[in-house]
Amino acid sequence: MSHPTDATARGNLYGFFSRLFVKELDAAAVELLWSPLGHALLPRFYAGDEAKHLADADARVRVFDADFVHLTVVNVVPYASFYRRDDARVESGGANPISDWLSQYGFEVDLVAARSLSQDHIGIVLEVMATLCVHEAEAEARPDAEYAAHIRGLQREFLREHVLSWAPVYLFAVERSAHTALYREAAEACVAWLGADFQALTDRA
Repeated sequence: MSHPTDATARGNLYGFFSRLFVKELDAAAVELLWSPLGHALLPRFYAGDEAKHLADADARVRVFDADFVHLTVVNVVPYASFYRRDDARVESGGANPISDWLSQYGFEVDLVAARSLSQDHIGIVLEVMATLCVHEAEAEARPDAEYAAHIRGLQREFLREHVLSWAPVYLFAVERSAHTALYREAAEACVAWLGADFQALTDRA
């Protein structure tokens, strides 16, 4: 799909990937996957036989939930600090640079709801980008071009410093390790989206 410049559309893309990687599939996630956006982002998944399991709750647990646990809990680590620290440990305290950035700009993360050990989880950082896109869209609707440009600057900074510095490594590991076409293609699409969006933000700066 072509790269959207509309902030709302960009936020929807970040929200889509965030939802896939933050927790197992439920009815709302299945509805999102069946949406036109899901079909546009995951054409190979829908061209195969695997998509039929989305309609059956037991099959979802057996096929997709098992793979989600494999890719986010057991065999692949979805936290920035794991990739950025020399000791490959997850930093859940104040020494986490993503936590500092979120505090600086007034973000609050419910780790219990996200079932996350730390604020640098892949699903959370993608949701931060989705939220920034919402703020950009609100600024454009007022309209407040100067504030919208400021928000895009924050998006570019967050992507450069706190997403692109590690998320592609995690997502490439997901591509290699996934048992399902869903998570394999989603990881591939997410890597492509992150690079394209950062380039588009840079071009607009």
